[in-house]
Amino acid sequence: MMLSRSPGVLAARDAGLTFMVGGDEARFSEAEKILSCMGKNVVHCGGVGTGEAAKICNNMLLAISMIGVSETMYMGSQLGLEPKLLAKVLNMSTGRCWSSEAYNPCPGVMEGVPASRDFEGGFGASLMLKDLGLAQDAASSKKVCIPLGSMAHQIYRMMCNAGFGQKDFGYTFKFLQQKKD
Repeated sequence: MMLSRSPGVLAARDAGLTFMVGGDEARFSEAEKILSCMGKNVVHCGGVGTGEAAKICNNMLLAISMIGVSETMYMGSQLGLEPKLLAKVLNMSTGRCWSSEAYNPCPGVMEGVPASRDFEGGFGASLMLKDLGLAQDAASSKKVCIPLGSMAHQIYRMMCNAGFGQKDFGYTFKFLQQKKD
């Protein structure tokens, strides 16, 4: 059995993890009993390695959506929109996603998320970079085109190279503001 988990530190604290498990289905029920004590979702994804595949696909989408929310929240603020109002509009409209609704990267929009703590704690940008590298390697090995995943990988690489690898991955909000010039 191999397993991966998501969505990270806050979910672990609240026993809300999702475990993505790859391996023998007959043995999955044994693992599920244990893992369900730590998380709300335990999913058998198929054979060995499929749990990891699900995790890197999930984290690639998470990185892409976090960058999109960061860009949107910054652009909205530059267009004169109050960030809490913009977040409200996004979260009741088609732009809603986990990054906007549960983990908004714009400081002052939500309490209890890394953006409210100078991006301390949470899921580190260096860990996101690692997962995006795994996604890039997996895509290359299967000859799958992932242009947005590749762009996200580059953005997180630049962010980490600039010294922000220990900040939460939502630091993209601040990092992209620095790149405006």
